[in-house]
Parts: sequence; structure tokens; C-alpha cells
Amino acid sequence: MKFRKETNINGTEGSESGDSEAKSAMLSKSGNGKKLTPVRIAITVLLVIIALLAAKRILFSKEKIEIDPLSTVSVGHAEKGDVSVDTSLIGTVMPGDVYYVMPKASGEITEIFVSVGDTVNEGDPICTIDNSKAVDAAKIQLDQANVQLQTTSDAVALAKTNLDRMSALLQTGDISRQSYEQTKNGYDQASAAYDAAKLQKEGAELQYNTQVEFSTVTAPVTGTVESSNMSINGLAAAGSQVCVISSEGENKIQFNVTDRLLASFKPGTPVTVKKQGSEYAANVTSVSTLPSAGTGLYQIEAAFSKHNDIPNGSSIKLEFVEEEHKGVITVDTNAIAYDGGKTYVYTLSYNDEDAELAEGSTIAEGNRAGTVHKTEVETGLSNSELTEIVSGIDADSLIIITWTSQLYEGAQVQVLPEA
Repeated sequence: MKFRKETNINGTEGSESGDSEAKSAMLSKSGNGKKLTPVRIAITVLLVIIALLAAKRILFSKEKIEIDPLSTVSVGHAEKGDVSVDTSLIGTVMPGDVYYVMPKASGEITEIFVSVGDTVNEGDPICTIDNSKAVDAAKIQLDQANVQLQTTSDAVALAKTNLDRMSALLQTGDISRQSYEQTKNGYDQASAAYDAAKLQKEGAELQYNTQVEFSTVTAPVTGTVESSNMSINGLAAAGSQVCVISSEGENKIQFNVTDRLLASFKPGTPVTVKKQGSEYAANVTSVSTLPSAGTGLYQIEAAFSKHNDIPNGSSIKLEFVEEEHKGVITVDTNAIAYDGGKTYVYTLSYNDEDAELAEGSTIAEGNRAGTVHKTEVETGLSNSELTEIVSGIDADSLIIITWTSQLYEGAQVQVLPEA
């Protein structure tokens, strides 16, 4: 750019100030001599901080890679064993053998000797019944039978005396054979009447004793009084229930199953009774072959020893083996993995002890390095603890039983010592 000198009015040349202003304008346009404003200072500081953080991150990441340990896993061996599937049901505790106590005579209840919950022995009195009218009537018949027996007994004695006398006369020829035979017939008839009177007396005596016995109702078996319908001065009818006694020693459990489970039960099938943290053994005693008309379920009964802490009528939990496979290859159920609709286990092979680890990898002292293999398997019966392996691995295969996100084919891991 060219500059020219200007002449003022007075004809003198312009001062050099014009040149200075032009130079300043040129410097401004060329970018030289910029002023450091506060905004520019802040931007500069921010860029420096970002640069420092990036450098620190790079250094930190490098340091972490250098000390990164391998993922730690636990292993266990596949084993031959048994796998079963248990099913739980709800049952009701019932008395084992139940006896319904019924009096054999009618009358007013005058005494009661037991209450619900009492333990009784066979033959212990339950209650007394006022059947005095029946007892009195039986006593009269017994007295009459005794009189009749005594009368016939006297008749036999007299007939025997006559027969002995006629026998002596027959031997001396003082009487005929016919007279003797008539006397003997009389004796035989008296003896027959005596025998009949004796039987009648025995019958009357039995009837009397029975009525006396019927006045006291006794326990037919040793057990526990489960219920009672008795009250003082209440009436008891012959053949009507006054109480219920359950036999001692055995209880039973009643429960219902569907037709799908029915085939799992037969007499002798073991079941486990669980109540308040305790377990008891029981065995099936009967299996209904016809379903209930109301529920469509099949009733099953199982017997088990009586326990005082399990009252009759209480609900209990039952467990039984629905299905069981024996002598199969099993693994810990926690070791089973699923991916894409297929089933896998992660097996492991130990690395050679002199093999080098990947750069930056470490293992803890006492652990061993190993390589992960993702192995597809076919499973069978399974429960919460064990799963049957039908194919894919052999017995004694080394199975990873702990989960980590670093499990994949070919992954390097460190293995805790086997238990």
C-alpha cells in the first residue's frame, strides 16, 4: 500500500502521527498485538485442565491394566448320584383307630369319670347309667329261676329215693319190671326238669349280671378321649354315642391328590411329615381308587407315630418323592446356564504351570490359572440342588460353579483351590 504526503492549508507536510495510525491499523488487521481479555484467559485455563485430566486418565488406565487380576471362580466335579423331585402337599392329622363308645342300656347318666383329652386304659369307667328297672327285672327272673331250680332239685332227690327202693324190691322179686320202669321214668323226667331249671337259672343270672354291667360304660381300648356327649342327669340311649376314644400309639394323616400324582402312591410309600421345624416319617396305608364326587381328588391315608405336639385336626406339610433317577451324572444346579434356547455348563481346563499369563494379568497366591470352555449339554431331572446331565460331559468333568460376567469360551480365570 502506498502512502502520500498531505499538505495542510499552510502548505506544510502532515505530521508523522498519520503514519503511526496507519501502522496500528495494519497491525490490528494482521492479528498481531491482540489484547488478553478475561474470556480468552478462562478458555485458555479450561483447555489446560482438560489436557491434564486426559493425561492423568491415560496414565491411570495404564497402571490399572498392569495390576488387573484374573476373575476368580470355584469349581467342582460332575459326579454320579441320584436326583429326585420332591412334591409338597397339605394333610390333616387324624386319630389312628377311632372307637365310638355306646352304652348297651338306656337310662339317666348319674356319673361321668372322664373329660375330653383324658387318657384312659381299656376297662376304665366312662360313666354310669341308672338302669335299675332293668336290673330289678333281671333280679326277679333270677330269683324265680333259683326257686324253680330248687323245686326240681327236690323232685330229683325224691325220684332218686323211690328209684333206689324200687330197684331193691325188683331184685327180691317183690315188684314187677313194669313197676320199676315206671319209677325210673319218673326219675328221668325229674332229672330233665332239673337240667332245664338249671339252664334257666344260668340264663337269668347272665341277664342280671349283664344289666348290672351295662350300668357302667367302660373304655373299649387304651387311648385318648377325643370328644364327649355326656352330661350329668342327661339321658343315654342304648346304641347312641356318648364319647369317642382314639387308640394309643398311632395317628394317621389324610390328604388328597390329583390323578397325575395318584400313580406315585401305594401302600408302604414313605412320606415326610413337617411341622414347626420338625420332621417325622410316615407310610401310606391306603389309596382310594375312586375320586371324591365333590372335589374330584383321591384320598390317601398314611400312618405315623403319635406325637403330643401335633394335635388331631391340625394341618401339616407332607413331602414325597414324585420322581427319582439313580446313578446318573449330576452337577450343581447353579452351574447350569442358558443362552439362545440352549443349555450350557462352563467347564475348565487348568493351564500349564509354566504357561505365561496375558500381559497385565495376575492371580492370587494359592490359586491356579485355567481356561474356560462353554459346553452345551442335555439335562434331565432337576431340583434346587442337583441337575441330571444326559449328554455333553462325562463324570468327573471339572465344572465352574460360580458366576462371573467374564465367563466365555477361551476366557482366562483363576481358580480357587478345590474343596
